[in-house]
Amino acid sequence: MEIEAAKIELRAQMRVAFQADARAASSSALCDRLRNLPEWKAATTVMAFAPMGDEPDIEPLLCRSLATALPRWCDGTYEPAEILDLNGLEAGHFGVKEPGNSCRTLHWHEIDLMLVPGLAFDLNGNRLGRGGGFYDRLLKQARAAGPLVAVGVCFEWQQVARVPTAPHDRPVDLVVSA
Repeated sequence: MEIEAAKIELRAQMRVAFQADARAASSSALCDRLRNLPEWKAATTVMAFAPMGDEPDIEPLLCRSLATALPRWCDGTYEPAEILDLNGLEAGHFGVKEPGNSCRTLHWHEIDLMLVPGLAFDLNGNRLGRGGGFYDRLLKQARAAGPLVAVGVCFEWQQVARVPTAPHDRPVDLVVSA
C-alpha cells in the first residue's frame, strides 16, 4: 500500500507541474532528439503512442521515416496496429486515439523500437504511468516476443530522482526528454 500511496502523490505532483504553454516548444525539441537517436536510425518499425493533451506531441514523427504502429484495444488488451497516416485514428478505449479495425495488426516481433509515455521517469528507466498498468503489460508482451528498445518520452521536468516501483512495473531502456 505504501508504494501505491507514493505513486498517487507523485502523479498529483506531476499534474500540478504541467505547463501547457511550454508543450509545443519542448515537444519540437524532443522530436529532434528522438530522430537523432542511434536506436531510431537503426529501427524499421516503431510502436508509438497517440499523445494526450498533457504528453509530448510526437505526432510530427509518426508515419514519416519508419513504419509506425499504435496501440489498439482488442479483447481486453492492447495490440500493435500499423498506421499509414494520422487521419484514420478514432477515439478508442479510454478516449485515446487509436487505429481503426481496418489497420493491419502487427506481431510484436515486428516492433524494434517502442516510445513509451509517462507522468514521470527516473534515471533507472522506472516509469510512473496513469495507474492502469497498460504499458507495463505492453512492454512485457513485446519483450517476450523478441528484442526491443523501449524509450521513455517525457518533458524534462518529468524526470525525478526516484519513481516508486512494484514487482509488475517494467522499466524502459532509456529516457529522452526536452
